Amino acid sequence: MPVQAGIHSIEKSGATLIQTFTQTIIKKFKADPYFWLLLPLLLYIVIIAIYPLFFSFRISLFNYRLTDPNQTQTFVGLENYIRAFKDPTVLISIKNTLVYVVGTVTVELLLGLGLALLFSPETKLAQFVRSFLLIPMALPPLVVGLIWKSLYNADFGVIPYYLKQLGINVGRGPLGELSTAMPAVMLIDVWQWTPLLMIIFLAGLKSLPQEPYEAAYVDGSSRWQSFIYLTLPLMKPTFLIAFLLRTVQSFKVFDTIYSTTAGGPGQATTVLNYHIYTVGLTFFDMGYASALANILLVMVTVLSIIYILVMTRRQL
Repeated sequence: MPVQAGIHSIEKSGATLIQTFTQTIIKKFKADPYFWLLLPLLLYIVIIAIYPLFFSFRISLFNYRLTDPNQTQTFVGLENYIRAFKDPTVLISIKNTLVYVVGTVTVELLLGLGLALLFSPETKLAQFVRSFLLIPMALPPLVVGLIWKSLYNADFGVIPYYLKQLGINVGRGPLGELSTAMPAVMLIDVWQWTPLLMIIFLAGLKSLPQEPYEAAYVDGSSRWQSFIYLTLPLMKPTFLIAFLLRTVQSFKVFDTIYSTTAGGPGQATTVLNYHIYTVGLTFFDMGYASALANILLVMVTVLSIIYILVMTRRQL
């Protein structure tokens, strides 16, 4: 009886939420006829975002396996979430995810800003180099991972070859050693997505007003002082966009891990997104996989909100 009551309560809450949302939309349509122009977008949001999110939360409260011939769904409440935080693999994957996100986002922000400052002059050489640097972004992450996997190969890879020439023992290759697997995977992400941040920062630099710099030059300010006290404060909104964009993308990393290390060696590169894939599409435990996906969603949301609040209090 308690289980049935829980199921009915969840379904009733979902129906009430959908009904309230529908009534709000109808009232808005009646008040503003031009709101009908947004109907295709609203349908897209409901079908692609809201419904799958609600479905994922509902499934996470059930014991649901695709390998069950009867496709039974047993209500277990928050048991999948409790199980997640007791699972050593989940804790390791969360730690690896945070290391990956912090490392890649930090390096990409610094390199992206440096490249933007370097190639900001509108010379023919700078324009050519900027166009050339965009090539990694045009390649699918899966293809990039396979290419770098070949470059990292201990037997015929270019990178281990030159490391051996320098007298460095590469062992099983950068992707095969516990100490170098994560940095090697992070380098792939940095190589592919730093140009994106370069473009974002370059757009931010081009939009800065020139009057403060002219006044600073008249007052005898050096280039370094202008960069610290003018460029960086004025670029805070651009930093916010770049940080949020790359943080969310880094949390979702899957293609690179899948094509290079498959979470190995051991669990050295097992990130949470790859573990969700393993649980859901290898062991077909959809209830547990949905709980893990919701945990990842909460992590990204909380970090994004914290960063936005911090930047807002500094009066962006």
